[in-house]
Amino acid sequence: MRKRRSFVKTAPKSLEKRILDNAFRIKEDFTIILPKPLDERSQKIINKLKSRLEKVWEFRDDIKKLEKFSKGKGLESALAGVLLLANNPKAPYLARVKVGDRDVAYAIRGKAEKEKLISLQHFDDPVLRILGFVDLSRKKKLSLFSWKDNFLCSCSDEFPEDFLDFLSTHINLKREDHALKCPHVEANGERESLLIKLKSLSIEICRKCLGDKNTVFEITKYICIPDLQKYTDVTIRSSLLKYNLEVGYKEDYLMGKMSDREFFERNFVEWKDKLKSEGKRIVYVEGKVYEDPASFLKDLDLKGEEKKALEILLSNVAEPIFLDDKRKVNLILKDYWRDYGEAILTKLSGDSKLARNVFDPSGSPVAQIRDVMEVRERIKMISEYPSYKELPPIARFIDEIAKEYITRGKEKVLSILSRPPEETRKRSIAYAFLLALGKAEERKWQYRREEIEFGEFLSGYAMKLLNSKPEEYHENLKLFLSMSGVDEDLENEQ
Repeated sequence: MRKRRSFVKTAPKSLEKRILDNAFRIKEDFTIILPKPLDERSQKIINKLKSRLEKVWEFRDDIKKLEKFSKGKGLESALAGVLLLANNPKAPYLARVKVGDRDVAYAIRGKAEKEKLISLQHFDDPVLRILGFVDLSRKKKLSLFSWKDNFLCSCSDEFPEDFLDFLSTHINLKREDHALKCPHVEANGERESLLIKLKSLSIEICRKCLGDKNTVFEITKYICIPDLQKYTDVTIRSSLLKYNLEVGYKEDYLMGKMSDREFFERNFVEWKDKLKSEGKRIVYVEGKVYEDPASFLKDLDLKGEEKKALEILLSNVAEPIFLDDKRKVNLILKDYWRDYGEAILTKLSGDSKLARNVFDPSGSPVAQIRDVMEVRERIKMISEYPSYKELPPIARFIDEIAKEYITRGKEKVLSILSRPPEETRKRSIAYAFLLALGKAEERKWQYRREEIEFGEFLSGYAMKLLNSKPEEYHENLKLFLSMSGVDEDLENEQ
């Protein structure tokens, strides 16, 4: 076991004053250091201790007697050392020692154990004052409870009611009789939690509320219960445990080597690895386990292509899927997108070439799904309209604008026409399309007078072409071209 290191230095004035003030208070009334008994047996134990201490305290002004008493090892010797301090109140030299996670200073007087000197010199500290009574607790099976201004002892197995109320506030858990719980713990067992048992006290904290503190350590620094380790246990409630998993790291946690969150998450990582190595096909979401993908998809309440994409993913992934939030479909897919994204897009679109062009392993899966389905829909839609092998420039310009409108809508066409073409006839045709779309007035300044006039003449034919059904499109395109003064042969229709 690693030894505590200590060193000596002159006390800071504030700490010196506090230690001396406590020594003066003990000299006036030594019983202020004693715990208050809660039952008859503990009353007898404290009365015997009080009698032994009183024999020292009676010589509180006799330095020689006190020096003699201070050469022992018990609490009586520590009391003598504190009384010597009260009789010689010059600046004491302090030793410092680690107690738990604290650096504690105390004045060395006599040969009493440092824990007992610390206890008396800091009797107003709820954590430190327990140190002087640990031996008594073990020998007499006496339980100690120390918090705020309260210092109680009992030979009962029960925790004092007031102490339970203090714990409830201190660790921010709701009290239910001899149980402390976070407000999110559910009775249906679907939510995961940390479970702690300290003799008659049970504690349950859901995974989301687990913090960077060790709850057992936070509680046990305020108590000293004989053989408490025999009645202390920590475990985890999780639906995953039905797959022959074990809760590990218990000893490390109970020794204060890891926080509540770390204890849970270390176990969780090991569980994930074990289930993956076994190829267990489950979906885990927020503490709930789905063995049937259909029930998981039903709970998601998804529709359309996102649901189909997840169905494809779940049918292909031969390992457990762990999710933090079932509502974030994009994150669910993203975890597996690099490996399965292209296959998902191919099955959704039925076009491997299209899927390959859209697939981006680091991009948003949901956005790619929407893109591939939009492109597929456009391809399907445009396939119903006439297509042409080769079109002259004017005819190609009109055909492209019309089909962009049919497949991608008004805003796409307006984006294309935001910059007018260079050739005069195309400019008039562009203006005709702007008129048909109701956006000509705000862009009129970009066109010359003769282009505007010709565009106004053509606008009706542009409108007719934009609203064409597939079977009307060819004739309406021919008419638009003719009215534009272009004599083009469109008979090479495919």
